[in-house]
Amino acid sequence: MKIKKIKNYNLINFYLLDSRNYLGLQKLSFYYLNSSYVIGFRNKFSLFNLKHTKNFIKKILLVIYKFHYNNKKILFIGFPNVLNNKFNLLFNKTNHYFINQESWIYNFLVNYNKILSLKKISSNKELKTLININEIPDLIVFYDQIKETKSIKEIISLKIPFISFMNSSANSNLIEYKVLGGFHHLKTKKFIYLLLRSILTLPKK
Repeated sequence: MKIKKIKNYNLINFYLLDSRNYLGLQKLSFYYLNSSYVIGFRNKFSLFNLKHTKNFIKKILLVIYKFHYNNKKILFIGFPNVLNNKFNLLFNKTNHYFINQESWIYNFLVNYNKILSLKKISSNKELKTLININEIPDLIVFYDQIKETKSIKEIISLKIPFISFMNSSANSNLIEYKVLGGFHHLKTKKFIYLLLRSILTLPKK
């Protein structure tokens, strides 16, 4: 299955360089098992191997597109609101779910049915944010993961297909679908938005 609107992957190289996606976190926060994904350090910051990053991006774009094409529900977590809510508008328009990292409630998926019954009567802010998630998602996509949070452990334990745009301080070996890079840069956020828009606006099955 081809992604028609992203034919020239050399453009990905250009945008990764232009957005400084190769520049990771400080060496002190570097997780040692991620060493195969970096080419070294500069001024105490990790430098990602962009060849690996590009290959990861190609792989996860295909995964996201397959779920989208087959009308599967995708939950996007933590995508930034700094782009005038573009991510949120995109996910709503394409009928997928979106929440920020702070709104996640531990064991939300484990106790989904019980929590679902409480959402309408609760005044809890996080529950109100989760009210639009009316079914367990088929795929979860997490943005700018910098550590192994309780939500990550919960998703992995339930074996829900999971994609993480992650930095150098989290254990990448736990995650099958991942993209390692410097996703905290503003230009990188804009680049990821363009990539997701290019596939989520394609026709579904």
